[in-house]
Amino acid sequence: MLLPLVVVIIGSFNSAVSFPSPFKSFTLRWYEALLHHDEFLRSIWVSTEIAISAATIATLFGIPVSMLLVRKDIPGKDLINGFFMTPLIIPEIAAGLAILQMFSMFHIKSSLAGLIAVHVVFITPYIIRAVTSTLIFFDMSLEEAGMNLGAGRLRVFFLITLPLIKSGVSAGFILAFIISFINVGLSLFLSSPMFTTLPIRIFAHLESRLDPIIAAVGSIIILGVSIIVVFVDKFLKVRLIM
Repeated sequence: MLLPLVVVIIGSFNSAVSFPSPFKSFTLRWYEALLHHDEFLRSIWVSTEIAISAATIATLFGIPVSMLLVRKDIPGKDLINGFFMTPLIIPEIAAGLAILQMFSMFHIKSSLAGLIAVHVVFITPYIIRAVTSTLIFFDMSLEEAGMNLGAGRLRVFFLITLPLIKSGVSAGFILAFIISFINVGLSLFLSSPMFTTLPIRIFAHLESRLDPIIAAVGSIIILGVSIIVVFVDKFLKVRLIM
């Protein structure tokens, strides 16, 4: 399972001009080429901007939804939860194509804001699941104690509730960020030449050439995701992978 990742990493240091190729000699030229590749750098920035924006909005929306689902005994709670989890079972390719057709039907132009909004819809379930798993074990008597001492609900939330569920919130945010950053299905149909995400840029590059700069990009993504997963596991004590 790790073999393809190892091949990508080794290929990024290969002096051969095509990828994949037998290893010839060690070089950093492909990382240097990446640093001077304006299109890739622009796409990295676009993907980062989309992922941060979408994950932030999804977190701000997902926290109150999670609190509602866990703490309130409302009619149709399971139906509401199922509604928010629906994006997890819809293939992204099919969703992207359907959204593109909807945009065309209503004469909506593709935009960065529109792409962010679509990403929000599809990553919010991960926020809700992460925060919900933390809230289930939350001791509500701590909030009651704070309110008995005269603190308002908003003050109690920021000083008591949020610090105690920060591991779930942080893990959900990071997971949502990763999923948004590497998303292909939605971005494939909704990106434009003005805002091309990194995965789509990689596919476009592969159509014209097969050089190890792709391996360099892949290695950076692998390293970044690995660092994030280890950080969440070691410091936030939440597993992103099983």
